[in-house]
Amino acid sequence: MLIPAPTIRRLLMLGLVLVALVALADGVARHELRTAARAMTLADAAPQTERVSDE
Repeated sequence: MLIPAPTIRRLLMLGLVLVALVALADGVARHELRTAARAMTLADAAPQTERVSDE
């Protein structure tokens, strides 16, 4: 039983689209994590003027 060529092409194209979407999502997630980490680092390095001691 042979599988028609257009079916194989469609499956390959669907697979490539799926791989591309996963790669895109991975890139977006990495960018968001990098941005969040940078924001946290900057917040930790900023002077803390809002802290008030009880003394």
